[in-house]
Amino acid sequence: MKFISLNEKTVDDAVLEKEYKGARQIGAIRLGETCFIFKSKMKNYYIPYADIKQCFRRVMGVNLKMCCGKGEMQVENLVIGDSEKELAVIQLPGTRAAQELMKEMKERVPDCSFTAPKRDEPAIAVQGGAALV
Repeated sequence: MKFISLNEKTVDDAVLEKEYKGARQIGAIRLGETCFIFKSKMKNYYIPYADIKQCFRRVMGVNLKMCCGKGEMQVENLVIGDSEKELAVIQLPGTRAAQELMKEMKERVPDCSFTAPKRDEPAIAVQGGAALV
């Protein structure tokens, strides 16, 4: 199994594969001992917990057109970033999964910021090609 790092630091594939198999799974995300691992399409990406400086939920409204009129569906996303940019935006299966994931992340990365940037503050830039769903 091949793993792709979303930052400059790399971890041995044998260590990651062992961690992947023993990790707790929430949707497409696996929480290992030392790394945050997620799958997007046919690739496995990872970010060491030490590199995560910002983690928050982003809820987006998606307009729907239904037989009885218009509606809106809420889509939960997890945003993982370092001090300069967003490393990944991952769609979650629902609100309950998002709440469980945030609880686990607070235990694994206690020194991380778990709040989104304010609307009048400049947001951290999205790294090219790393906004994954």
